[in-house]
Amino acid sequence: MNARTRALGTATIALALALMLAAPARAADVDPATVNAARALAEEGLAHFDKGEYAAALDKLGRADELIHAPTIGLYAARSLEQLGRLIEASERYLQVSRMPLDASASDVFKAAAADAEKAYNDLKPRIPKLAVGVRGAPEREVQITIDGKPVPPALVGVSRPVDPGKHVVEGTWAGRVVRQEVTMSERQEAAVALEFPGVVRAPVPPAPAGSAPGTPQRVLGWTAVGTGAAALVVGGITFGVASALRSDLIGLGCTEKVVCPDTPDTRDKLDSYNTVRLVPAPALIVGGALAAGGVALLLTVPSGPKPRGAAARLWISPSGAGIAGVF
Repeated sequence: MNARTRALGTATIALALALMLAAPARAADVDPATVNAARALAEEGLAHFDKGEYAAALDKLGRADELIHAPTIGLYAARSLEQLGRLIEASERYLQVSRMPLDASASDVFKAAAADAEKAYNDLKPRIPKLAVGVRGAPEREVQITIDGKPVPPALVGVSRPVDPGKHVVEGTWAGRVVRQEVTMSERQEAAVALEFPGVVRAPVPPAPAGSAPGTPQRVLGWTAVGTGAAALVVGGITFGVASALRSDLIGLGCTEKVVCPDTPDTRDKLDSYNTVRLVPAPALIVGGALAAGGVALLLTVPSGPKPRGAAARLWISPSGAGIAGVF
């Protein structure tokens, strides 16, 4: 930027601020003292800009922009960011200025600044480098990644994202380990880095037992149900036999067929035992039968596959008990 252009820039912002004062719609919102302070800050910022002191220029122009949002001030703030190599922030600032709403009475200076900002945005956008950060040896969604200390969202892992030109430090943290890489980016460059987590020991997955057949869990569950059901049937059969024997004894002591007994010491003890035991057979037989039937159903619907040679089983139930017989 030559001296004539810089001088024109200073005059442009000063003129724009003067025009803002003259606009009735804005004069009601901004007092003259604020406009005067904003003008002074903007002129100081442009003076720093002319000297190549872009950080100081950005500070003064930013303060002026906080007082009065003018496209001319925002334009030079964006140019300062661009000169500092902060291309991403500069592009966003250019875009913000280009989209700044201007009413019909806005000055030609403001309209020109917005147009210049739009052109600068379009020219700057392809110059911004892009960097993709990937992960190897660890689940990428579990790795905490930062670029220059700023977190990278999980959704952007492995995806190209804009970065400013220059050196960047990329770090990944996972399972107490930190992997660090440095990368230097130039304008228009596209690059990718991978954070590697070597030597991570993972628990081995136990292999399936040799010769295991399809439906093994169902087969185990079926035999478990059959065995439990058979045990319940045995308990039911035994308690039924005990209850029947007690009932016969009570009838022999003078009780009726419905076990209504005279109140004697002999009948009293046996009647208590009978009333306790007679409640067990029915539930035990019902539950045992249901479990055994469910287990048999599971065994009959096991997916086809290799079965142990010669294996066979059958369930037996009799008035005196129940059980499982077969070859295993």
